[in-house]
Amino acid sequence: MMRRMNLDAAIKKADSEPFHLRQLDDEGKAFDVARHLDVRGLTCPMPALKSLEQCRDLQSGQVLEIVGDWPGSKFEVPFAVTGKPGLEVVRIIESTVTDDETWWIYVRKTV
Repeated sequence: MMRRMNLDAAIKKADSEPFHLRQLDDEGKAFDVARHLDVRGLTCPMPALKSLEQCRDLQSGQVLEIVGDWPGSKFEVPFAVTGKPGLEVVRIIESTVTDDETWWIYVRKTV
């Protein structure tokens, strides 16, 4: 029997990694993730600076997935990104695991 892949579902890169190949926006529409950035263990302002640096290399329409765990950066990264023309935050996800501060931020280059 042939299995069909649900194209409207989040798809992890690997079970052992925090990254995704596909994710859903807040409206449930799927989008592909082109690049991944792991800023876990870094404190402000490094997650925001590294995120902006990686965004420069994106092509129009590509999405960068940023995974971090510093609580203040889940606010600082979107603020830094939305302050730059041609970038938009597609989605922010926080871990649902108790005492886990991990978050995922998805940024799309629009120009």
